[in-house]
Amino acid sequence: MTIETWVRDHLGLDRATSAELRYERMVWQAAEALPWVHRPADPAQPFDWVEEARVGAFLAGLGRAQRVLDIGTGDGWPALSLARHVQEVVAVDPSPRRADLARDNTRRLGLRNVEVVCAPAEELPFSDGAFDGVVSACAIEQSTDPDKVLREAFRVLRPGGRFAATFEDLTAELRGPVEETAELYIEEETAVYRLVHRSLAPLREAEYELRFRADEVLRQAAGLIGPVPTFQSTGDEPGLRLVSPDDRVLGIPLLESARGALLSARFFELRHRSPQETTAFVGEAGFRGVKAFGNITWLARDFFSPAHLEDLLLKLSPYMDAITRAFGRLYGAVPVGKTSVFFVVAGKP
Repeated sequence: MTIETWVRDHLGLDRATSAELRYERMVWQAAEALPWVHRPADPAQPFDWVEEARVGAFLAGLGRAQRVLDIGTGDGWPALSLARHVQEVVAVDPSPRRADLARDNTRRLGLRNVEVVCAPAEELPFSDGAFDGVVSACAIEQSTDPDKVLREAFRVLRPGGRFAATFEDLTAELRGPVEETAELYIEEETAVYRLVHRSLAPLREAEYELRFRADEVLRQAAGLIGPVPTFQSTGDEPGLRLVSPDDRVLGIPLLESARGALLSARFFELRHRSPQETTAFVGEAGFRGVKAFGNITWLARDFFSPAHLEDLLLKLSPYMDAITRAFGRLYGAVPVGKTSVFFVVAGKP
């Protein structure tokens, strides 16, 4: 039995969305500050060169597009980075918190060609053919109806427009058929238990948020793992950790003992697809020339990290935009399966 099975069998669950349970809670939608989103790029940091190479891949996939829609922008990635290279970007996200932060980042960076809209991707508030480019960074599979999101992306693209998006590849990320991670932390008088269940067959992800009255047992359990909520953690700080069903601190025994103190139980479920399934999925929405590749970071890290060790990055800093944009054009050289994220490009006939 998995922890998820126990939760589904023993608790009354209310359905929610990833925006409500995940993205509304995050302080930042990244483990560290992103260049040209949370701060200007730093040419001394190889991480920033790699991130800009990712932007270069999006730009290469977009071709000559100048009015671009970013679906599921979060804090503003890749919208704000793309805005430095195209005429106009509209960034949309269903989470009010993420949309507000994207607006704050836009103002702080002084970008005048970015509009941030809070709206569900399943019902885009734009006219047919309003954009000549659509991008999305691992957001389509986070929606409640990915099929509808793709049809909406197709609708708002003009004929000849370009689509470029990244997707998570659980087949490359999971080390076993099932993986469960959990955390427990205290918010005033409430104990919050979060469980993330991911599996290969079927290829899916589900997240559960259980709230209990914070009695002494739950407070002691939270104290044993030195919790820092994942929504607030950075780097190597504690947060979600791998857990087995029989774990005495975070497994089924804890949930059984705390069941009588349950206040609420909510969850959302995501359907993931393999790269092969995704290309067919995008084609079914009407796109043509659909192709999948690995993530450009696989090449970029092997190039920019050694360059950093040789003290070359600062010398090349005047050419950072040109180099990373050129590097992004190499996205076609990265095979699928090398990274846990893959890149899909397509066009509208």
